[in-house]
Amino acid sequence: MNFFAPDRRMCDVCCVALNQHVGTVFRDVSFRHPDWQGVTWDHDPAPVPVDPERLAEICDFCSAGTTAAIFETRKAIVMIQGPNTHVFSEPWAACERCAVHIRRRTLHLLLDRVVAVLPGTSNRPERRARRAELKALYVKFFAADPVELER
Repeated sequence: MNFFAPDRRMCDVCCVALNQHVGTVFRDVSFRHPDWQGVTWDHDPAPVPVDPERLAEICDFCSAGTTAAIFETRKAIVMIQGPNTHVFSEPWAACERCAVHIRRRTLHLLLDRVVAVLPGTSNRPERRARRAELKALYVKFFAADPVELER
């Protein structure tokens, strides 16, 4: 049984790409805003099909306001966190600085960059915990064999 939505969704209010979540009990599909450190969303997601003209270009790794490359994984990435299953099957946008580390497959340099520029006021234990969370996701991202798409 395929629980993945057939197409990508973005928020109609803020034009940010939404993350797909699958419930563990009822396998219901929902869409949520990205879990960006230091960002509190002031509205509930309003999922609509992606409109490339309106979609906000934001680096999926460090949240920079510009993107230089798009990477697509050959298979979906599934992360289970508590009662939720997060499904990452859409292309990933990257700024130029993050794209360099993705092309070279340098996981720890990518993590160093992302943790250093994350918004918010994190102390050292919080940064370590965030790095561990991101490392689990990025290890799966690299294992899913990302390829750069033509722009």
